[in-house]
Amino acid sequence: MTIQIPDWLTGVDALSGPKYKAIAQRIAEAVSSGALKPGDRLPPQRELAWALECTVGTISRAYAEAEKRGLLGGEVGRGTYIREEFEASTPDSRGISGYWHSPSFEKAGTRPPAAIAMDGIADWSPDMGPAERETGPIGLNHDYPPLGVECLESARTMTELSTDPVLMEMLSYQPHAGLGRHREAGAQWIARRGVEATADSVVVSTGAHNGVLATLSAITRTGDTIAAEALSYPGIKAIAGMLGLRLAPVALDEEGLDPAALDNLCRQQKIAALYTVPTLQNPTNAIMSEQRRRDIAEVAAKHGLPVVEDDIFGMLSPESPPALCTFLSDNLAFYICSISKTLAPGLRVGYVHGPRRQTAQIAAALRTSSWMASPFTAEIGTRWIESGAADRILDSHFREIEARRAMVLKAFDGFEVGCPPGALHAWVTLPSPWRVGELVAEAQTQGVILPPTDSFMIGGGETPHAFRLSYCPPRHRSRLQEGLDAVLNLLNGTTRVEAAQVL
Repeated sequence: MTIQIPDWLTGVDALSGPKYKAIAQRIAEAVSSGALKPGDRLPPQRELAWALECTVGTISRAYAEAEKRGLLGGEVGRGTYIREEFEASTPDSRGISGYWHSPSFEKAGTRPPAAIAMDGIADWSPDMGPAERETGPIGLNHDYPPLGVECLESARTMTELSTDPVLMEMLSYQPHAGLGRHREAGAQWIARRGVEATADSVVVSTGAHNGVLATLSAITRTGDTIAAEALSYPGIKAIAGMLGLRLAPVALDEEGLDPAALDNLCRQQKIAALYTVPTLQNPTNAIMSEQRRRDIAEVAAKHGLPVVEDDIFGMLSPESPPALCTFLSDNLAFYICSISKTLAPGLRVGYVHGPRRQTAQIAAALRTSSWMASPFTAEIGTRWIESGAADRILDSHFREIEARRAMVLKAFDGFEVGCPPGALHAWVTLPSPWRVGELVAEAQTQGVILPPTDSFMIGGGETPHAFRLSYCPPRHRSRLQEGLDAVLNLLNGTTRVEAAQVL
């Protein structure tokens, strides 16, 4: 029999890769261009296999792949057809076509635009339509990425999962270290920072904080002393307290942790491990140069010092050298990252890479603290990494971060501000006569929440004359501007403050 190849499949043999994926790609392109419209039936599998001179199994896999992407539906008596949720649209600059399905738009009888501007995407949510204006205090006190295309990607990924038999597996108990393919995705993610990891050396954690907790549980004992930057992530103090560890501060300079100070500390007392954030250090935003990383690695080798590298911001920084762990010997390197600060904080997925001989110990510590990372959210993260969605999300976040960073630098022009590309916050030096405590308190009276600087301090000493301002939590840029204006009005004296409060 003779069956004509549909026009939208012309040239499919010229595409690279498996044929079933090429067919699925052609379906996606036809939906995007309008050649295939919602409700259109696709040829029966046997007929299409005959026309393309391939097996029925190949067509079956192609249709299944297109269905996973949310493009196709199927019913007895109706065959395989283009789903109503996908209307023809032109892919935007991020390569995303189709619209973000929202019940509120269904009720209103309208459709959102095919390509959504970055500032506009924050105006609505997947189940509520356009969001109400933000109210309440303006929180500039937490570091996490601004809203980006992860909302679109999560909707699509969950649509895929809803029809995938693997969903049942994701809702059950899994190995404490994570499923093999989730660990492999973690190794792929980590490799972006130059770290040579394998599935066997990676443990999936419930975010980076949980990864740090599990790692220190595995490599230290109660009563041990660990070193950390004199200004550091506040969570390390909570972790140390939980594990019964002492914290020893290490001096910082413009590049972050000072290797000479670390060397002196290790000479003076027994240090069980070093915890450090080498890239976009929290809160100073310092980025260690490659030479600085080599110097730290040399000190670690000299003293046999295990290094726990918290690289949660590394993927965001275009200026960062390879991870510190790439300069360490394998037996001393413990590398931790997550997708919370880069893709979606709510997924709570992190990855821990360390010496294989200690992977089981880290997994055991994870079992004690959280039993296992959620397989469901780990599966979403895995699919994003494998499909390229992670790149689209990361790109959308970086572009929005840069737009907001420009707002901050413009607002604080004339101030000393540490805010390199990719940073989620600014480290602002206070002008006289302000003190940090008074500024934080006064800002709160103006409806703006800033973190107290002493929360970052390890050990005693004088509180730095600077504050951290996180500019990504507000969903709207206009809301961020309100917060910036409020802080500036205080610093410039526009807002009335009693003199006794700032002397």
